[in-house]
Amino acid sequence: MIAQFLKNVILTAISAASVAAGISPQPDALPRKPALGTQFEQGTTKVSRVIAGSSAEGALKVGDEITMIGNQKVENAPSLVQILNGCLSGRDYVFTVKREGKEELVTVHLKERAREVSDKYDVIYDHVVSNGNKIRTIVTKPKKEGRFPVFMMMQGLGEFSMDYDLSRGGAYSQFVSHFANKDFVTIRVEKPGMGDSEGGPYVETDFWTEGDVYRQALKAVKQYPFVDPDQVFIYGHSMGGLYGPVIVGEQPIAGFIAASTVYKTWTEYWLENVRRQNVLGGMSRVAVDQDEKDLALMSAWILTEKRDPQELIKLFPRLETKVNQMVVDGKFLGRTIDFWTQLAGMNYAENWSKVTSPTLVLWGQWDFVSTEEDHHMIVKALNAKTPGLAEYVRIDNANHGFTECTSYEDAFASFRVARPFRTEIITVIDQWIEKTRKIRKNAEPGTPSPQ
Repeated sequence: MIAQFLKNVILTAISAASVAAGISPQPDALPRKPALGTQFEQGTTKVSRVIAGSSAEGALKVGDEITMIGNQKVENAPSLVQILNGCLSGRDYVFTVKREGKEELVTVHLKERAREVSDKYDVIYDHVVSNGNKIRTIVTKPKKEGRFPVFMMMQGLGEFSMDYDLSRGGAYSQFVSHFANKDFVTIRVEKPGMGDSEGGPYVETDFWTEGDVYRQALKAVKQYPFVDPDQVFIYGHSMGGLYGPVIVGEQPIAGFIAASTVYKTWTEYWLENVRRQNVLGGMSRVAVDQDEKDLALMSAWILTEKRDPQELIKLFPRLETKVNQMVVDGKFLGRTIDFWTQLAGMNYAENWSKVTSPTLVLWGQWDFVSTEEDHHMIVKALNAKTPGLAEYVRIDNANHGFTECTSYEDAFASFRVARPFRTEIITVIDQWIEKTRKIRKNAEPGTPSPQ
């Protein structure tokens, strides 16, 4: 009875937000997951801060080390997150903590994660179904009547959530917030197992399972009554630039923006990328040469031929250390081997050959994760088929994520350091979208040609 009551409360809240935004709420809406509201000492489950008004306030204290939630043992910070993701908002859970040298039991009432509220746009927490799992989408809608253009995000590789308050920042927030405040509908979609989403865990998903969330999100956003389905623009960054041509090739849109991505085969890209980063990291040229030969062999064996890594070690014992560094607990570089074999098995040129949508291709001048050459190859291929379909813009003094840097060395050394965002990229995208929309409008039957 209590569980049903809590479920009704959650669904009522979701329904109210959806009605306010002018859509019909889904009867089986995806529940919002809880948030604990703590920060931890690096690499531990020891509380370093309790956020005011959070679930943890009044229950947990700074210095508490969380060892169990219910009857589940907390091994480390990732396991704590995984356990919390399996908990329900609105319920009490018993936490076992080490407090001042003693083990204590404390009850924590888990509140749902905060929802974004804005006076500039409505925020809709919706979901799509991908491979049988409900996947969270976060949609913003202008606070006015009409049908609006869409800005959709396809994010890069990594285990991070797209569910955040745009005004407070987050991954890709500069892009999404700009268009949310410019009378565009925006849509972000989580990866399986991330945020509120079902499926996952993220590291267990393969390439196509992850990519399908974008396919479903694109289909869904076109169905909203406040969306102009002929005015959808997608920004695909890094790995999103690999998913993008597949999805856009299936569902043509008004415009696709591909940034910091790949066109060559994955094998070529990987060898180039590792060489570049090894040199930037200070490895000798002699060592780099041998490392490239070993990587080429590993790539062909594991990713292309899909052979057992341990068989490779038997044939080439000298590779044991390198193979065991890259393949841990059946994962290759932290993801399933299926993820990488699917990625390596694609023909990127074939994927791009199916794109008929206007395309803007972007690259940062000091991007050490991708090459400028790949971006020129994309534009050349698209324009060879349809002259004028694509154009390229280099963003100077920018790295892979389009934050400021002055050289490859500077970009490499500061990769995980906060740097000012190069707002020039927003201006470039803005101007290209406006130009593309104008060309499209003038091309519509009955529309006068510009003088």
